[in-house]
This record gives sequence, structure tokens and C-alpha cells, in this order.
Amino acid sequence: MAEKYYNFKQWLDKNQFLLIVGKYDQILGPRSLYSSINIEDENFIRDLLRDSLNTTNKYVYLDYDKFYSQVCKIEVDDPSARGGKQSYALIFMREAELPIISTFIFQQIEVLFRNIGKDRILADDDEAFKNFFVTINSMFMTKEYLMPMESFNVNIRSEISTILGFCDLIIEYKTEGSISDGDLMNYLKMMRESAKDIEKLLDNMFTPEEKK
Repeated sequence: MAEKYYNFKQWLDKNQFLLIVGKYDQILGPRSLYSSINIEDENFIRDLLRDSLNTTNKYVYLDYDKFYSQVCKIEVDDPSARGGKQSYALIFMREAELPIISTFIFQQIEVLFRNIGKDRILADDDEAFKNFFVTINSMFMTKEYLMPMESFNVNIRSEISTILGFCDLIIEYKTEGSISDGDLMNYLKMMRESAKDIEKLLDNMFTPEEKK
């Protein structure tokens, strides 16, 4: 595993994460649909996807000593698939020294993934997955050190994107008539948490003297 780490260490030195979008194909088995860099070792990718998908947990942590992987598993409705769903895995490979990605961030990332659109996801649209990577890289994971105001703007935009994303999901599901009361309450609670985070950011933006 150490040898594989050095194959993409140069990428991790410059970026916060390497992304693989995987899928458990019911005929072909686990396979990669998109990777932010070219990983030539197909066995490594297949084993990584198998480890990620062979569990009932939605979020999976895999420790490889010098680096680790965090996985967010997402099911997408597909009438042509066995059980009516396709299983996808968003795999984030990160340096061991970096803190793990929070569940809250993963919830926002899932909203962005679903916003790609079911048809494009099921069509294995490489360009859509590339744009998805660019979006989450710019919103959550840039490695540059941010000035206070830049950090404030990034956090505000992140929380607003979360609220808008959940609003879009609620509208979509409500239009289709397929949202449960439980899901609706969960979305509203997460939107409320984002609104409270924005409120905290605004409260902390100014010093006590400036607030007077």
C-alpha cells in the first residue's frame, strides 16, 4: 500500500483530497466512473470500491497508515436495476495528517452530487462528475490559507449552498409526491442548522467594539 501511496502523493501534496466516483455495477461489479487523477492500478481501485461498498454503513473510514479514505455511499433510483436502485460511492483519499471530513460536510456533498441529476448520474456522465469534483474542491477543500474575510465568505457560501440544495430537493420530491414527513423534517432541521451557523458567523464577524 505504501508504494501505491507514493504514486499519488504528488497530487496530495498540492490538494486536500483525491476523489473517486465509484459504482457497484450489478453485472460488472465495483468499478470506477471517475477519478480526479489517473490511477493505473485497476486492482487497487476495485479493492478500494469493494471494501467501501461491502458494508451497510453509509459513511465508511478506511485507514492505510500514510493516507486514509472516507466514503459516502449514495443510492440513486433506477427502475432498470435490481431492487430499483444503483449504489454509488464517493471516495475521498486524504493524507493521514489531515482531519476527517465531517458528516455535515458529506451531507452537503451528497446534495451537490444529486443535483447533477439522476439521468446524468445513471448515464455515467464523465463531464458531470468532473464538474462535481471542481465544485466541491472550490467550495470545501482548497488548501490555500484563507484570510479572515475570505474564510468568512467561503463559510457563508457553503451554508447558503446547503440551504438552497435542500430547498431544491424538497421542491423536487414534493413535486413528485415522494417525500416522507420524516425526510422533510430532517431536511428542515439541517437547513435550520445551516441558518444558525450563518447567524454565528455574522455574530463573530465584528469585534465587541465594532458591534457597539
